[in-house]
Amino acid sequence: QLPIYGAPPLKSKYIEEQPGCLQQQLLALRSTIGHYFGWCQSAYVFVRNGIMDSIQFGKDAYVYLNNPPPEFLPKAAVITVSGLAGVVLARKGSRFKKIAYPLGLTTVGYSVCYPAQSVVIAKVTGKKLLCASHQTYEAVRSLWADKETVTKV
Repeated sequence: QLPIYGAPPLKSKYIEEQPGCLQQQLLALRSTIGHYFGWCQSAYVFVRNGIMDSIQFGKDAYVYLNNPPPEFLPKAAVITVSGLAGVVLARKGSRFKKIAYPLGLTTVGYSVCYPAQSVVIAKVTGKKLLCASHQTYEAVRSLWADKETVTKV
C-alpha cells in the first residue's frame, strides 16, 4: 500500500496548453491557403458553369437552326434588312447616328415581327426608366435641399 504518486493539491487549476510557434505559423498558413483555395474553387465553378451554359446554348441553337419554324427566316430577314438600312442611312452621319439609326431600325424591325414580346420589353424598360428617373430626382433634390439648409442657417 505504498502510493506511487502523492496526493493532488487541494486547489488545482487547469491551464490549457498554449500553441507553439510552429503550430501558430501552420495555422496562419492553413487559413491563408484556405481563403485562396476557396476563391479558386468559386472562380472555377463560375467559369465551369459559364462554359456549360455556352455549350448548351450552342447545342440548342444548332438544333433550332437545323429545323427552323417556317416563319423564322422571313422574320430574321426583316430584322436584318432593317438594321442594314440603318447602317446605310447613318454612313455619313455623326457617331450618335451611326449607333442610333441601326439600333433604332433593328428595334422597329423586331417590334414588327414580334409585337407581343416588344410590348413586354417596352413595359419593363419603361418601369425601370421611371424608377431610375425617380432615384435621380431624389438624389438631386437631396443635394439641393442640403445646400438650401446650409445657406439659411
